[in-house]
Amino acid sequence: MPDSTINPQRRQFLLDALVLAASIPAFYYPVAANADNTAPPSSNNVRFLQRNDANYLKHRQIFNKRITAMPKIIAVCANEKGVQEAVAYARQAALPIAVKSGGHSFEGFSINDGGLMIDLSGMNKPQYNATTKRLIIQPGAKLGGVYEYLNQYKRLIPAGSCAGVGVAGLTLGGGYGFFGRQFGLTCDSLQRVRMVDGTGKVHDSKDNAELLWACKGGGNGNFGIITELEFNTHPTPTYFSSHRYKYRNLTPEAATQLAERWFELMKNLPNTAYSSWVLNGKHLTVLLTDTAPTPSAALKTILAKLKTGATEVMTPRKDSFLAGIQRYKGGVDPMYFKNVSAGYYRSFSDIKTLLPAIAKKIAAAKMTTLLQINTLGGEINKEGMASTAAYPHRAFGFLGELQTYYDKATQTKEAESIVREIQGMLTAGGIKAHYRNYPDVEIKAWETAYYGDNYPRLQALKRQFDPDNRIRHPQSVRL
Repeated sequence: MPDSTINPQRRQFLLDALVLAASIPAFYYPVAANADNTAPPSSNNVRFLQRNDANYLKHRQIFNKRITAMPKIIAVCANEKGVQEAVAYARQAALPIAVKSGGHSFEGFSINDGGLMIDLSGMNKPQYNATTKRLIIQPGAKLGGVYEYLNQYKRLIPAGSCAGVGVAGLTLGGGYGFFGRQFGLTCDSLQRVRMVDGTGKVHDSKDNAELLWACKGGGNGNFGIITELEFNTHPTPTYFSSHRYKYRNLTPEAATQLAERWFELMKNLPNTAYSSWVLNGKHLTVLLTDTAPTPSAALKTILAKLKTGATEVMTPRKDSFLAGIQRYKGGVDPMYFKNVSAGYYRSFSDIKTLLPAIAKKIAAAKMTTLLQINTLGGEINKEGMASTAAYPHRAFGFLGELQTYYDKATQTKEAESIVREIQGMLTAGGIKAHYRNYPDVEIKAWETAYYGDNYPRLQALKRQFDPDNRIRHPQSVRL
């Protein structure tokens, strides 16, 4: 998924034990530690770490410093057999399981407090087959490395731009980005998975079409641990062009007017192009990228109209594919933030009456607060795709993301309050559909917000693959 077009400074992440122990979110339901503090025996397949082990904090690290939960045991898995051994131990010790691949879950669903975390970061090997043009990859692979690896074969999978995001988590929630309108969601290219379920049994989706359906947008950490993914790949474009427009010192009314114009212009956006509308305080940035060799007549018209009223227009860039995508790779150092889905929209009318008040709130915020709206559509809502995947939101052409960034743990409550208030405005205004990869633990009806009518079907799979609810987080599919 594209990271914010305006990124606050990334600071070095120092995991201080006192900070980590403080302010553990209540929704992680701590599990009482066993009296026996002896770690299970490690093997060549999995290394078990306790809180006092030297490498514990390294493997506990996730991208969001706001989340301070501490697993009792971390299982650092080297292979699928190691995942099975970790699940077997969790069952024997009656511990809940959280699953970490990239560690970028906005709400820290890849970690728990007092349970077992399965760390898949070392399982990250890619393998491209030039005959089938397919990529087989392990779940710990991160997006930046996947782009680099496939670029030597002039291929890609349609994904986002943030280099540190794990491909598995991105795919399991749907996955969109610069190439979604041209090639579909990331999960639309997924052809096969292998999974260790909550009982330790291995499944391959070639023998279970329902499992593949669920892994296409049905979320992660629900009923199994993915150990391998196989994708169709697509040819890389020769060029990656970027355009950026800034509009400064806007009133809420002016920001709303620019939003209305942007939504209208996006009706004619070519499928080779992507755009985002980013309100940061009183300033607006519009980003537009395109992979066509030369801009179409429709795109030239859009670019000319975006220029009107802009206080700053970036000189257009026309990079090679890899250099272009790497410009938006984002930071790698963990940071404090509270980012959530701001809902899906069909058109400007969905947020027309809400935007002035939201813009006013963003402008008044005393910490970096952004509303980013991204283009979907194109191949994502191609006829017939809805039945192929658990992802339920293809009818929407736009996706919003609300973001707050801050510097110190003491600012957490303020950041959460800002998000809560704006999310409340959206909910009151009728915004009910949300993106599973941008979770918000305070969304009440998250089951239908993320999964729509597909939630009961996912529950059936939960009962099949994880009947003891071993694999869980605050918004995992319920039995």
